[in-house]
Amino acid sequence: MSNPDFMQLADLDINTEVEQVANLFAPSEFRERLDTLRTTGRDHGAFRPFWDAHGDRFVLRPRELTIVFGSRGSYKSTVINYLIADWIMAGQGRVGLISYEMDPEDLLLLLLEQMANSVQFSPEFQERALALVEPNLLMVDEMVDGPHSAIAKVNACLESGCKLVVLDCLQRVNMPNNDIDLERHFVVEITNLVRRHNAHCIVVHHSRKGSHHDGDNPIPVIDDLKGSGGLADNAHNVLACWSNKRKKDLECKVDAGYMPDAQEQEVLDKPDVVLYVKKQRKGKFEGGIGLWRTEARAFHRKSARPRTL
Repeated sequence: MSNPDFMQLADLDINTEVEQVANLFAPSEFRERLDTLRTTGRDHGAFRPFWDAHGDRFVLRPRELTIVFGSRGSYKSTVINYLIADWIMAGQGRVGLISYEMDPEDLLLLLLEQMANSVQFSPEFQERALALVEPNLLMVDEMVDGPHSAIAKVNACLESGCKLVVLDCLQRVNMPNNDIDLERHFVVEITNLVRRHNAHCIVVHHSRKGSHHDGDNPIPVIDDLKGSGGLADNAHNVLACWSNKRKKDLECKVDAGYMPDAQEQEVLDKPDVVLYVKKQRKGKFEGGIGLWRTEARAFHRKSARPRTL
């Protein structure tokens, strides 16, 4: 027996309505974009952040959505906050920071410390930094949100001229009954928005709990991303943030007078944080990017210096 709903597609009026909203284009209409791709490459208009100054591992490309995930205490929000500082200091324009994790004043203090690379900065530096930040940063003052409201905030940031929007974190966007389909639709809708505005969005999320049996701080895999597989499938890029907790524990012991042995010294020489590129739709690199953290929670690559104002 034929499906009556399917048979409706033969109706001329319905087909005409579908054609009107199908957004079909002839190849010639993409000629300008094709020429740009051929002459400038896939990273045209991309921002090269502090972790990849030469653009050979991972850059923030326009019209893409990136998910950054990690366990609690992995510094994912701190790394992304420094990325915002890096973006603003590099003169890239406005950023929307939709953070449900910390109060705005705490985020601003962290931002200023990162821009100064110091936990002690002068009132004159604060005024100079805020004069730069004021026109280039939009923030919210909420700790939880609904999916439609969060999407509306992303859209408002984009309409206000932001070319980078950070949503931190998806865990605090209330999805009714852990609706897997709603998570997927949420990411798809934001992707449509950034494509329309030629911008980039970063969505911060958590790792699943208890997904490994190889210790309490395993190297994350893409399946550790909390939620449905549709999140990773529909994002352009997926990055996992991992904190070297063994190094952090050793540093506390050394500060108390402990003398590390040779193996422990090797741990102390390793990065504080590793950013693992798990998926990059328009790039070839997939692997780890080591980051060193300063006292002011700014970050830099090995043998490099943090960008400061």
